[in-house]
Amino acid sequence: MAIDVTDSGSSPRHIDVGDDIATHTRWSFAGAASRNFDSHVNKSIPLYLPGHELIGKSIEFFSRPGGTVIDVGCSTGTLLAAIAQKPTSKDLNLIGVDIEADMVRAARRTCAGLDNVTITLGDALTTGYTGTNAVIMYYVLQFCPPHQRRPVLQRICDGLVQGGGLLLFEKVLYPDARLQDIVQQLYLGFKADNGFSADEIYNKSCSLRSVLAQQPSEDTHRLLREVGFTSVATIQKYLSFEGILAIK
Repeated sequence: MAIDVTDSGSSPRHIDVGDDIATHTRWSFAGAASRNFDSHVNKSIPLYLPGHELIGKSIEFFSRPGGTVIDVGCSTGTLLAAIAQKPTSKDLNLIGVDIEADMVRAARRTCAGLDNVTITLGDALTTGYTGTNAVIMYYVLQFCPPHQRRPVLQRICDGLVQGGGLLLFEKVLYPDARLQDIVQQLYLGFKADNGFSADEIYNKSCSLRSVLAQQPSEDTHRLLREVGFTSVATIQKYLSFEGILAIK
C-alpha cells in the first residue's frame, strides 16, 4: 500500500517508499529508515557500493600514522567499518558523525569491536575538523540548506591539514533543462529496474521535496575552490550522482 493513514484527521500520514520504510510525508533518516537504510540506498543510488570501494582506496593517499578521518553523515557506519578494517587504517583515528540518534546507534552496532572507530552525535556545522587528514561526505551535503553549503565547506577546508582531502559525493543538477529531464528519466528507470514500484518512486520523490537541495555540479566545483581547495576533480559519476575529490 503506497499511502497509510492510520487515523484520518489526527495522526500524521505515512507513505511507503520501499524496503519496508514508511516515512512521514517529509523524508527522515530516523526510525525505519535507519533500520533498512543499507538495502534501500544500495538500490536507490547508482554505484553506491563501488563508491564505498573508491573512497576506501582514496583514503590511503591521506592516511598518516595517528591521522584522523571524519565521516560526516556516517549513517549506519558501513563505509567507516570497511575503512577501519583495511591494513592501512590500523593507526588512524576514524570518527563517524551523524545528526540522527537512530543512525548513531546503528553505526555503533556496525562498528562494535573496531578500536580505531568512534561514533558521535553531531552535525556538519559544529563538528571540529582541526588537524583532520581527510573528510568524507557521502551523499550528505545535498541535504544541507543551500545557505549552509559555504559555511560547511569553509569549516572543513579550514580544519584540514595542508594537503588533506575531502571526498564529497552528492546528487547534482545538470546545466540545462533538456539534459536534466533526460538524466532524471534515466534515473527513474534505474529505480524501476531495481524493483521499486511506481508508487514507491513517486512517494520518495514527494518526501524529498523540502529536504533535498541539489546544486549544479559546476557551482559545487567553483565553491570548493573559493573556500580554499586548490585541486578539485570528479572521480566518479553516473547520471546525477557525482563523486568529487578536493585537496587543500
